[in-house]
Amino acid sequence: MTTTALQRKLDSYSNWRHDLLTELEAYKSWLDDEDLLEGEDELRILELIESLKSDKIVLALVAEFSRGKTELINSIFFADYKKRLLPSSVGRTTMCPTEIRYDEKEPPFIQLLPIETRKSSLTIDEYKEAAVNWSRTELDIDSPEQMSEALLQLIQTKEISEQEAKELGFPPHTLDLKENNKLQVPVWRHAVINYPHPLLKSGLVILDTPGLNALGTEPELTLNMLPMAHTIMFILAADTGVTRSDMDIWRNHITLSLNPREQNVMAVLNKIDTMWDDLHDDAFTQANIRRQIEETSRILDIDEDLVVPVSAQKGLIAKIKNDRLMLNRSGLPKLEDKLSVDLIDKKQSLIQKKVQRELGVMVKSTRDVYLSRLNTLVKERHEILNLRGQSKSVLVTLSEQLQSQSKQLSQAMDDYHKTVRIMNDQAKRLRQHLSSKNIDFMIGASRISMQETWNTFGLKRGMADFFDQAENRLSEVNSGAVKLSELVDRIYEEFKTRHNLEMNVPPEFDIEPFIEDFMHLRMDGEQFRDSMMLVVTEQHYVIKRFFITMASRARRILDETNYALRAWSKAILQPISTQIEEHKEQIGRRLSNIEKLKTNHSNLEQRITAIEEDLAELRDKTMTLQRILARIQNTE
Repeated sequence: MTTTALQRKLDSYSNWRHDLLTELEAYKSWLDDEDLLEGEDELRILELIESLKSDKIVLALVAEFSRGKTELINSIFFADYKKRLLPSSVGRTTMCPTEIRYDEKEPPFIQLLPIETRKSSLTIDEYKEAAVNWSRTELDIDSPEQMSEALLQLIQTKEISEQEAKELGFPPHTLDLKENNKLQVPVWRHAVINYPHPLLKSGLVILDTPGLNALGTEPELTLNMLPMAHTIMFILAADTGVTRSDMDIWRNHITLSLNPREQNVMAVLNKIDTMWDDLHDDAFTQANIRRQIEETSRILDIDEDLVVPVSAQKGLIAKIKNDRLMLNRSGLPKLEDKLSVDLIDKKQSLIQKKVQRELGVMVKSTRDVYLSRLNTLVKERHEILNLRGQSKSVLVTLSEQLQSQSKQLSQAMDDYHKTVRIMNDQAKRLRQHLSSKNIDFMIGASRISMQETWNTFGLKRGMADFFDQAENRLSEVNSGAVKLSELVDRIYEEFKTRHNLEMNVPPEFDIEPFIEDFMHLRMDGEQFRDSMMLVVTEQHYVIKRFFITMASRARRILDETNYALRAWSKAILQPISTQIEEHKEQIGRRLSNIEKLKTNHSNLEQRITAIEEDLAELRDKTMTLQRILARIQNTE
């Protein structure tokens, strides 16, 4: 198998992620060895490590039917089988959303979720936790014929009555009507293929979506699955350009689900081979393709470099025949090169920001503690050297001064505990706005309000009220966090002036990323409310899917905000406590040194030797922490 740019980039990404995981595990062990690992911090680090181990890069392919989407997947992933594995032919092919991934703990398989599960309130992710609900067929990767046969299940359909279609949440007018007055629907609601392809082994997941009708009647796909993708590839036909149905998908589904802070999008002009003309030279053909790129860029309002021309069919044939010239002419290598940069670099950046957000402050705080200890030991060694030759009266005076400072620090610690109680009380009251109990009450009240409304306007008003309530909660937290930050500033200044502590500027609670996420979610919700799907789909199905998708995403944002607020309020005063403890330990050692000097100079010399050993150990530990911090902060 030829190694592509995409494979090389994925391999590099996998190595980078492995190195990052190694550093996180080293940091956890470090805290444990130093007896600095608290239960809550340990749980958070373990959750972060596990999430990185199981993390995937999701590429979603979206298109109207007959745009060659499945052929594109075949050309990139299954060309080594020398045939089409996924069913790809003229007309409708894939009838249900299909995830192609790899889990080494499982054998190769295809599992399918029956369309009847649309009647329940469970999400597809929830169904994934219960294997009993799925139909499963193991795949023989050494037999292309067996795999092709098994994968034909993706295009299975069946005929049902209009009443059954409504019960499943399908608007009847969007389905194909057969001669017997039955309506045609997919047999399966969702498919998962576990396949050991090198790209998939490296953590890539392909989400192959069906055409417009399935997108329109499966809100979870548009509102939950597509927003989870790191890159959305919109497939168009080069010979027709952007059609009306293409624009429906673009406006109602892709732009609805796209998160500009976390996702890329590109338009793939497939079937450029239809523009090849043996009666004209290549320059003429390229000029036509160029005009189509410019027109697509204009209509979709995206940069021209986000429009990529390819021929999936010719690329597949070229790979099968090992025809390098045809492969380059197909544009497939350029598409793979662009994916390798746009998809993987963006994902790596997202992981980096997540680790920085959740552990960066903690690691930096730990490093600063050890730097402080290092500086303290250096000062102690310097003081011991200066104590040599001092008279007994000078030593007595110095001892009395240190004991007075120790009492002041004890008073400072008492003040600190009182301050912590005040902070905790205020933070707890603030976090009540985002408590699980209050969020559940808000969601439940909104659901009841919408169920009691029997017209489209009422549904839209209910959805708007839901977002108003959630936004008010975030607003209350934001204003409360500002007041808490002002309180912390005063506390820092007081401890600095009253107790002579060296205090840096305290970090503020950064709620902006959460507000941005919520505002983007709200825009998604407004597009959902204004879409035709709300008009043509059964009301109970609209309500159910709204709360499965939009409300669950809102809950996740509010929960993450609550956790971040809790972590900030807990950590914000910790530097004060650390400085007080360090100062007290330093004074204790200095008093001990004075007593040793009064009785036996050799004891003091032994202390100098011990300090030198401790300094060497602390320098090593500080360098280790600095390396871990550098790994967290750098993406290289």
